[in-house]
Amino acid sequence: MAKTGRQLADENYARWQMFYKKGLISRRTMLKAAMVWAGAGTVGSVLAACGGDDDDDSPGAVPTATTAGAAPTATTAQAAPTNTPAAPAMGGTLRVALAESDLPTMDPHMHNLRTGIITFYHMFDNLGVRNQETLVIEPWLAESWEVVEPTRWRMKLREGVKFHDGSDFTGATVKWNWERITNPEQKSPQMANQAAVAGVELIDDYTIDVITHNPYPIFTERLQNFQMISEKVAEKGDEFLAENPIGTGPYKFVEWKKGQEIVMTANTEYWNPDVTMAYTDVILRIIPGVPTQLAELLAETVDIIRVVPFDQMQAVTNSGVATPKVQPILRVQFVRLDAKGRGTPDNPFTDVRVRNAANHALDIDTYIETLQAGGDRTPAMVNPKHFGFDPTIEPHTYDPDLAKQLLAEAGYADGFTVKWMTGASLMPNATQVEQAMQRDLAAVGINTELNYLSDGNLFTTLHNEGKGDPMMSYSWGSYSVFDTDGIYWDMFHSDSIFSYYNNPEFDALIEEARGIMDSEKRKELYSQAQRIIRDEAPVLFMWGLHTVWGVSNKVDWSPAPDEIDRYFWAKPA
Repeated sequence: MAKTGRQLADENYARWQMFYKKGLISRRTMLKAAMVWAGAGTVGSVLAACGGDDDDDSPGAVPTATTAGAAPTATTAQAAPTNTPAAPAMGGTLRVALAESDLPTMDPHMHNLRTGIITFYHMFDNLGVRNQETLVIEPWLAESWEVVEPTRWRMKLREGVKFHDGSDFTGATVKWNWERITNPEQKSPQMANQAAVAGVELIDDYTIDVITHNPYPIFTERLQNFQMISEKVAEKGDEFLAENPIGTGPYKFVEWKKGQEIVMTANTEYWNPDVTMAYTDVILRIIPGVPTQLAELLAETVDIIRVVPFDQMQAVTNSGVATPKVQPILRVQFVRLDAKGRGTPDNPFTDVRVRNAANHALDIDTYIETLQAGGDRTPAMVNPKHFGFDPTIEPHTYDPDLAKQLLAEAGYADGFTVKWMTGASLMPNATQVEQAMQRDLAAVGINTELNYLSDGNLFTTLHNEGKGDPMMSYSWGSYSVFDTDGIYWDMFHSDSIFSYYNNPEFDALIEEARGIMDSEKRKELYSQAQRIIRDEAPVLFMWGLHTVWGVSNKVDWSPAPDEIDRYFWAKPA
């Protein structure tokens, strides 16, 4: 006789109790599991019952090198090919813990969130996509492209592609999308991604010429994260687009329960026969708190979570219901300093000596060893995976005495106190890392007051509007562009809405690098730019992430190095 949902839940809860008795999970995690089992309405009610116990899940505990730095059992994710065939039979539902906070919009041009990129990769298509074996951008909605003049790219588009509402994908569609995203009045957070494009000319219904202001070496890189919207649907207005994602992708939008979940169903008429979805439905859930996401994974109420703390990897492995999968990715973690006084004009970090002092105060190598095993140090914030990374750039040494000397020279011999805005993070052990940094900064006289914002949309809005604190925890996935342009232009160019730094010499270097095709010359320019950033230290330099996903043993799926989770690759194990 088939077991009821209640019976299955009781069995899962009994398994959790066994894990707790064996010391495989903490008390707080056990309470999270109890919440899932009992169907508790809020995280707060369960945590209140905890009495604030300081166990190994709590913000106050830093794992030792033994627990976090060791190499727990895990599966290293393998890069999947672009067209990974899924199971031939379709059915069932895949449930994913997408994020801790909801998306701000269903308009793929009006956000800069990684979770939005992932969501829209399923309902929309791009002109090009990355082959996960070669990491080269290959044709998708575009069948081909070529440079016909230094500033002119001719593109042949795929015929017969339909949007989910039945409207046609044509050259007019592509022209409209480029004109929309580069229109200053649209105020798209992604405008800088396509700012090099001067215009689009229609040759015929399925041939276009894309004109760039200058030769544009990363033209194809930018094709893989520029989702196509139907110009016919757009006639209904931006408010309609914000609520109704209608693309050409392998999944169709069904429902958005704001703050709870996004429901999609398979597009059985998808234009690409090589993409065969194994799951009829995909549900992307909004689940506040990584511990709650972990509890739901092990209670088998979700199939994939996007962050597993390093010190919980062994518990996931030992559970027998899920596997931690480690994947080095392009994303760089850092703490932004308000170097130009954009949010707080008189903050101490407008002084370059203070910024360098703060970097010398941090024992980055020890953090990596004990809390971020496998992280790739980024001395000038460029990931080794970015084209143009200069391995000769020396990182800041851990030197508290030098930090104190620099602070004294800047007039802060007695130290100072500053606010530090932080929030939900894709970095495993984020809280422990920040607390370790806090202690090291305080040891040289830089005292920080953490301002935690659980609402990721509020964090992003305040940051982008120049209303952030003098210190802000941040990470950047470069829109999955494997080129230094993908991080330097958005994070540091003085015209960028994300930038809290201003240096005309730096701007000129990356502008020149964006406008020439000579790869060796581009490397030279990026090397010079990296030396400026390293010396001027507009951030606290950290590392490129090695992130841990948690995947149900019932699901055959692995993450990719470009950090775009493609759930249409997933199939039953």
